[in-house]
Amino acid sequence: MLADDVTDIKLGDGRLVAGFDVCRTRDRSELALFEDRDGRMLCRLLRRYDQVPFSEQEADLRRLLEHLPVARLSIDKSGIGMNLAENLARDYPQVVPQAFTNDSKERWATDLKILFQRKDIALPRERELVGQIHSIKRRVLASGKVSFDAERTTRGGHADRFWAIALACQKERGPAPKTGTEIGVRVLG
Repeated sequence: MLADDVTDIKLGDGRLVAGFDVCRTRDRSELALFEDRDGRMLCRLLRRYDQVPFSEQEADLRRLLEHLPVARLSIDKSGIGMNLAENLARDYPQVVPQAFTNDSKERWATDLKILFQRKDIALPRERELVGQIHSIKRRVLASGKVSFDAERTTRGGHADRFWAIALACQKERGPAPKTGTEIGVRVLG
């Protein structure tokens, strides 16, 4: 059951994780809040910000972080999201600014696909949400790299809610290994 407001969320046994895709004019900002119960992701809140000023978006996210014990809020720091991500990360250690790159989008989309395949994610049955999930297309670029994206719809947006959900549900990893990692080999005999 989705809550209408952060004050309506009943705390369960799991830890809360959230994702926020920042947009403003052409697209909509989207917030997704999940309860992680031993790897099973239960959707608790989905909120859309359509033409909402950044100051109001930031105030709403601050209210979320003050009211609930959110363990991680992954927020888009690309482009127009940079200022919002910097402001929140400065004041809240659980805020993790994330850059939208082909590599990171591939990782998030793959993590989310695995959750769907394992049936370890509970989402509301909404036609628009299902459409956004199915709108994500994997393309191989001329460079050989993989790209995940969606066509922009006439109603605005290009799978913004999908990306907020993917940010929230991503598998948490440690820091990336340093380039040039050495591997020691011992020859016996």
